[in-house]
Amino acid sequence: MIAGTVYSGPQWQRFATADADQAHSFIRRALIDVNVRFSGEGTDGAGLRTVFTELDGVGVTRLHYSARTRLRTAPVGDLVITHLMRGHYTVGQGREQYLLRPGDVVLALPDRGLEIDFGDIDALAVRIPRQLLEEVAAAQTGIDGVDLRFDSYRPISAPLGRHWAQTVSYLTGTVLADPALMANPLVAGQACHLLASTALAVFPNTGLAASLRSPAEVTSQVIRRAMAYVEENAEQPVTVAQMAAAAGVRPRALQLAFRRQRGTTPMQYARRVRLERAHRELRAADPTAGATVAMTAIRWGFTHLGRFSTDYRAAFGVSPSRTLRT
Repeated sequence: MIAGTVYSGPQWQRFATADADQAHSFIRRALIDVNVRFSGEGTDGAGLRTVFTELDGVGVTRLHYSARTRLRTAPVGDLVITHLMRGHYTVGQGREQYLLRPGDVVLALPDRGLEIDFGDIDALAVRIPRQLLEEVAAAQTGIDGVDLRFDSYRPISAPLGRHWAQTVSYLTGTVLADPALMANPLVAGQACHLLASTALAVFPNTGLAASLRSPAEVTSQVIRRAMAYVEENAEQPVTVAQMAAAAGVRPRALQLAFRRQRGTTPMQYARRVRLERAHRELRAADPTAGATVAMTAIRWGFTHLGRFSTDYRAAFGVSPSRTLRT
């Protein structure tokens, strides 16, 4: 049974069926195209129960599926990562087999089919669009999108697998739990990029090797163009790829240039600009008219109020609430 306040609210849709064909159709729509090889049924038929939502094209699905099923995935380009909570789940490619235990995570390879055998599972699956992965990989490593490939369906290490599960759990309990946060383009953009970045760090892929290559030197004038772009678009979910395009260089080159010449990263700089905009807004706000620190923080993409207060005090020497009151 899928329950709990974390999956409540209008942003979460529900679907349940005892019909195997309907269950397979849902999997194809919500997660990945599959060719079903075998499908058994229990006392409750297929026994599929799900809650699911979508954030800027990223799909998150919690599902319980009781029927024993064997299928082969069809490569579609998107990334689907499954965190097994309970049940039997085996992934195979050729003679290689990977039997998951509760707590393990696995990747359905986006460009190669996999044999999957499962039954009576409780799992949390995340689907990340290929375009988003390519944008984030290019920004972090400079790799061309067509060259991005994932080499294994298993995490690089068990701790990294747990890191993926913890990241999804955090976003599910914060951003996905609040329709207002999901509707905020800054918050939604950051959440989706966090998932893509985490996936690229957790599973072996060609972008990891590309990140070891050093790009050409970038001038200070190029960095100033990127900084100006951030200033002009601070209220939008700015990405490194967008900053690099505005500056006329590749994302990886801009990343390294910011570190070498500014001692920071492009995204840390963008965060600082948004922090300054929040500071400016708090100074001009009237608390007697209903203005609050939380409203300002969320408007500028800061969902963790404790971290926002800490960063704010470090930057401006006072708490955000003190700024609002004075």
